[in-house]
Amino acid sequence: MISFQRLLGREDEFFGLLEASASECMAVIEALRRIVSLPGEKASLEEFVTARRRDKEVTQKLEEMLIHTFVTPIEREDLEQLAEKLYKIPKTVEKFAERYSLVVQRVTDVAFEPHAAALSQGMGLLLQMVKALKAGDINAVKARQTDLRTLARGAETSLAESIALLYQPNYDALKAIIVKDLYDLIERTLERIREAAAVIAHVLLKNS
Repeated sequence: MISFQRLLGREDEFFGLLEASASECMAVIEALRRIVSLPGEKASLEEFVTARRRDKEVTQKLEEMLIHTFVTPIEREDLEQLAEKLYKIPKTVEKFAERYSLVVQRVTDVAFEPHAAALSQGMGLLLQMVKALKAGDINAVKARQTDLRTLARGAETSLAESIALLYQPNYDALKAIIVKDLYDLIERTLERIREAAAVIAHVLLKNS
């Protein structure tokens, strides 16, 4: 006999794991803000490694639940896709931190903090969307996705302006390559956030 109380408990657990994954994404982005706010200081990678390891554990637990659970709160393909999109966020941020730690002395005059702040705001909106997914609040999801699109447009414009500076005459060629690579990772992180948000919006629209 199926225990419906158990099924409801599993539903809470699924959404709890998604929220835990999004929270780890937020933690790693906040760690990114801290290291770029102290230009010239050697960056510690411990926070990034720890946060990604915790997120990987959350993702693995969710995958195991999908294997052993017959009834899921939303389609299992959607759960898998959202979990994958969330997992890629700290993975990309960790890549930035690894490369930044190697070149920190060469980029002391590059202002990464505004771009990191935009990532933090975007991740905050995504975290709200993950919470709204459990409540099935499509209006909240739509509103936050609109906010995220507006934020992303501004962030992309700011990144483009920063990248344009690298092409000025007499700008050090090697430094330009290094900084462009770091900007690309910031842009990729923003895109990961938008992709996860799109999955949430699609799920709620499909089930509304």
